Amino acid sequence: MTCTCGRIAIGMQVTEQRNWNPDCEEHGVDSDWYNSETQRVKRAAARERTIDLQRRAREAREAAN
Repeated sequence: MTCTCGRIAIGMQVTEQRNWNPDCEEHGVDSDWYNSETQRVKRAAARERTIDLQRRAREAREAAN
């Protein structure tokens, strides 16, 4: 498999971090990596955090009015 996720550079320094490509053979939505339990748990946690932040922002806006 070939990874097509772009490597992220900070200034002139190329890091080991990747700009996720959903069509990547190695990391895309159809890959074993993406569908692994570890990645599912990480995505679920990120989703819950986003929902909580949206709820808190909504409450802050309502309190400001």
